[in-house]
Amino acid sequence: MRNRRLLLILYALVGISCSRPPLLPDGVSWDKGTNTFLWWGSQVKLPRGFTFHLDQGGDTLAGHFRAPDGKLTIYLDIGWYAGAYASAKDASAFEERIIEGARVWRAIRDLSDGRGGISRRVAVTFPDSGCANFFLYSDRVEDAQVISQLAQTYRPGSQRDTSKNGACPGVSVSGK
Repeated sequence: MRNRRLLLILYALVGISCSRPPLLPDGVSWDKGTNTFLWWGSQVKLPRGFTFHLDQGGDTLAGHFRAPDGKLTIYLDIGWYAGAYASAKDASAFEERIIEGARVWRAIRDLSDGRGGISRRVAVTFPDSGCANFFLYSDRVEDAQVISQLAQTYRPGSQRDTSKNGACPGVSVSGK
């Protein structure tokens, strides 16, 4: 009887712990009222109606934002091990801007889809804000505009690495 009670308690604890949604790390938040994503002092705004979902990242902060109609997904990968998704290397288009003293890189890169076709990755990287990447896969020009709009809403945090090599490994000035 005692073993049975212990087993029931253990089962209940495991059930409770497995049913909780994953928690965001300290310093990271999502405000669904304003569609503002904040990470360690830096922030961007997503289009109205997007929802945030935390993904399991190995050694980086990973997640995605989904459009209300479910047709568009913007992924995020933040951390030193993420590297720079938007870089001049192998990009079909690259642009660098400075916002409030922090670099913003936007790039389009054509990738093989594994079936003989091409898939287009549109990305923005904030190398001075923890090597933060926001990206999507689409061939539609209007989808690429969403990344451009997201980049324009960027506000860097007060703690950022603006050294020549930045916070992204192996990447220096102008995303090269």
